[in-house]
Amino acid sequence: MQARDLAGVADELYTLAPAGFRAARDERAAQARAAGDADLAAAIRKLRRPTVSAWLVNLLVREDPGQVDELLELGGSLREAQQALAGDRLRELSGQRRRLITALTQEARRLAEQAGQPLSAQAEREVQETLEAALADPGIAEAVRSGWLTSALSYAGLGTDIDVSGAVAVWPTPAERPARKSREAGTGGGARQDAAAGHDRQEAQADGRARRAAGAAERNRREAADDAREAQAGLDEAEREVAGARDEHEALLQRAEELERQLGLLQAESAQRLRALRQAQRRRDVAARALDGAVRRLARAEAKASQHR
Repeated sequence: MQARDLAGVADELYTLAPAGFRAARDERAAQARAAGDADLAAAIRKLRRPTVSAWLVNLLVREDPGQVDELLELGGSLREAQQALAGDRLRELSGQRRRLITALTQEARRLAEQAGQPLSAQAEREVQETLEAALADPGIAEAVRSGWLTSALSYAGLGTDIDVSGAVAVWPTPAERPARKSREAGTGGGARQDAAAGHDRQEAQADGRARRAAGAAERNRREAADDAREAQAGLDEAEREVAGARDEHEALLQRAEELERQLGLLQAESAQRLRALRQAQRRRDVAARALDGAVRRLARAEAKASQHR
């Protein structure tokens, strides 16, 4: 198996959203097996699905390499300024750090939205923590630069050993396999030595199968744990949304009750004004009839007066 073959597969898989990772991984493993490369197929099957935050950091390395490189180079400058106790330089570099972290976090949010991937508040914090950790530790910086992260990283502090090997799917130079023990040679012993060697081979094969089964079980456990963490983060985010929606609903109910109270007052005032209107209309009608009668009487009086002139 060539390391570059596995690296090429990893380059493809770790750009995929986590939901589609396993199906694509299994398909590539099946293709490698069909091509007769059982070692490559086995190595592909061992690739772990990335968390949402790790996937987004991998995307940033590919989609925005300029800002990622600027951030990682800034980490070296920050460490030098800290060792030199250069206060002014530290303040200047800290401003750059905040600007880059904010810009890259916003870009990660945009990439998630573009891919249709929900981004929880926890996943966004993990993206920021991984970028901050890459600033502080050169080993984490190299892990981020690989673009093959499987999980988020954080920085515990100076003097702390950080093992990033488990958070990176493939390293450029894979560890060499342990050399196999050669079978004992000799002319004596005959069938007993052959039988012992065969027994040793069977035990080695059984041990190998057990190790592979244990490895597969551990990978499944880690993937299930990743799923559980992501599901918990999604549940927490949904609970916050439910609480927010409930508060908004209760506020609207209170507003509706207030509006109903005001409507009742307005309806009562409207009824009162309607009664006053009808009373005024009746008085107007009476006044109109009185005016009509007075006009007729005036007309008759004027007619009589003109006859006596």
